[in-house]
Amino acid sequence: MLVTSTYETVCMKSLRTVLILVVIALIAGNKTLAQIGNPGLMYQGAFNNAMFLTTKGAIERGMKSRPSAVNTAKSSLNFVSTPEVHNKVLELIASLAAKGDKDKIKSAAAIIEKANFLDEFDKVLKPYGFNSHNMPDVFTAFIVLSWQAVKGSDASKYPEGIQIFRKQIHSVMNGNATLSKFTNAQKQEMSETLAYMAMLFTYGNQNQIKSGNTAALAATRENIRQGVIKVSGIDLTKYTLSNEGFN
Repeated sequence: MLVTSTYETVCMKSLRTVLILVVIALIAGNKTLAQIGNPGLMYQGAFNNAMFLTTKGAIERGMKSRPSAVNTAKSSLNFVSTPEVHNKVLELIASLAAKGDKDKIKSAAAIIEKANFLDEFDKVLKPYGFNSHNMPDVFTAFIVLSWQAVKGSDASKYPEGIQIFRKQIHSVMNGNATLSKFTNAQKQEMSETLAYMAMLFTYGNQNQIKSGNTAALAATRENIRQGVIKVSGIDLTKYTLSNEGFN
């Protein structure tokens, strides 16, 4: 699998719609992460598709293209992380984990920070040459990791397909006029939110596999599927990843 380790407000005002708390498992077997509220909770982001303007149709059209190689070194969609934005995203995730209980948000934030989700996300991306401070790379990884969780498949078997999909997403997003106007803070906020979601989806799925509870696993995967649809318009159950990309 792409991720095998045992670790585990409101988005930009101009682009937000709603963040919905729904059911999924966190890593109950991990004593630290099990403290993040009920193990039956997860985060499903219902973002306004206009945040990327990568609707289902736009992404599908991009999937059929064969764009040029990716170079994130000078990408306008790179961002520089700041503690202020990171703390804003962390507070959002912690608030969801604490189910809005203000007395528990601080402790939830401390637990989530200790779990090093973003560091783990960065480790996942590096073998593929992805840049965790580049929006298209983060979005690509979000889709790939979510597909892996929903389908119960191993995306790492298809490195060429991952790179093809990466190029396609870069082509779609680099030509997006709305994204070109994003501030550094907006790019960081959206990217970190997607990174947290990707890792929570991944670890929630892994936990259910280990538990052997097939009903809970099916429910977890359905929640992830619905979450990705709300973010991107993509129904991951209808796609197959191969070394030709997504089909």
